Amino acid sequence: MKQLWLVTVLAILVVTGCSANSANNKAEMDGESIYANKCSACHGENLKGAVGPPVVNMANKYSDKELLKIITEGTDRMPGNLLTDDQSKIVTEWLMKK
Repeated sequence: MKQLWLVTVLAILVVTGCSANSANNKAEMDGESIYANKCSACHGENLKGAVGPPVVNMANKYSDKELLKIITEGTDRMPGNLLTDDQSKIVTEWLMKK
């Protein structure tokens, strides 16, 4: 009986751990979540700027390729390589819709 209880508890822990990782991975791959965690401190929660410039209407200012390059490589005032390649692409796509 103790073995059955132990197996059940371990199974629950494994399933709970897997679902938590899935939720974290989803958040990491969501443009809004990535922006909130990595970009909003400088560019503002509302995209209207803070320490860094506003990032609204990016599609009117840049092509997808240009914005991706800025996010990836940085600028004079913003360091590059703050996001992974995948995160940079996701944030670029998300910002181009804002």
